[in-house]
Amino acid sequence: MFDYTVLSPFIQDPMITDINYNGYDLWCDHLKKGRYKVHSFQFHDQIQQLAYRFANHVNQTFNPKTPLVEAQFDGMRWSMIHESITSKISISIRKTPMIARLSTKSMIKESYAPAHVIEYLIDAVKNRKNILVSGLPGAGKTELIKFLTSAITPYERIITIEDTLEMHVKALYPFLDSVSMRVSDQFNYEDAIKAALRQRPDWILVSEVRSKEVYYLLQSMSTGTHCLSTLHASNAKQIPQRLMHMIPGHDLSYDQMISLIHDAIDIGVHVQSVITKKGIHRCIKEVVLFSLNELNQPHCEIVYDNSLELKKIQSEDEACI
Repeated sequence: MFDYTVLSPFIQDPMITDINYNGYDLWCDHLKKGRYKVHSFQFHDQIQQLAYRFANHVNQTFNPKTPLVEAQFDGMRWSMIHESITSKISISIRKTPMIARLSTKSMIKESYAPAHVIEYLIDAVKNRKNILVSGLPGAGKTELIKFLTSAITPYERIITIEDTLEMHVKALYPFLDSVSMRVSDQFNYEDAIKAALRQRPDWILVSEVRSKEVYYLLQSMSTGTHCLSTLHASNAKQIPQRLMHMIPGHDLSYDQMISLIHDAIDIGVHVQSVITKKGIHRCIKEVVLFSLNELNQPHCEIVYDNSLELKKIQSEDEACI
């Protein structure tokens, strides 16, 4: 057992998803309260001691020569930057509990998405469509992937590929045939995708596509493997262009690459979080369908767009200030 001392109340609170310390203030992301600063937080010496104890506990060096600590521990993802870089120690903690926060009932109740959109996405997974979920950090992309995974047919084999184990497919859905791979400096995403294809996968779930490994992921889809994954993008329609920027150096023309992407990816979903006075409101902003027309040209059809409702929520919140 590791003693989190002054951070224990925040780590133990199941409603808090993120804890951030900037050397002066402690900030928390709360599912109901939104993002807030912990007032009168004066435990700076204790937090500094905690940082060094934690680094030692996870067998990492933390000093000016090795100023970064990245670790997954006790259902959390830790990132710490030494004061030699930031003048004060910076700590970011993301909780990755073995729970599924989203359910059809909660999504409808909390206006995450209307019933017909949820049903559309569930049917898409059952029909083995390839889905990419876009959004900014903290929007809840992984949570939506965890929810969609529940719709995968039990006899289909799943390989998850992550740098930080957050999807917890085996723990959440023990009836599914799943294998979890964790990438590292010695075993990168490209290696993992290639290895996964030799494991008879029906589905490959990648925590986040970031770089040239997307080319091998697209190739795997062309062979019949299905995919659920996430990426950073400002909207769902931008997904093909974001993928294009990740695939440098391959001997394919722009038109060939765009065709490959639209042929491989079926559905794009964009999730967004809005911090209001009432708390954090997460929702599906848009769903788009990618395809190639009869002339083999890329086509993007908007299936669902929640932009106007989000603007209304933001306007109402600004009126309360």
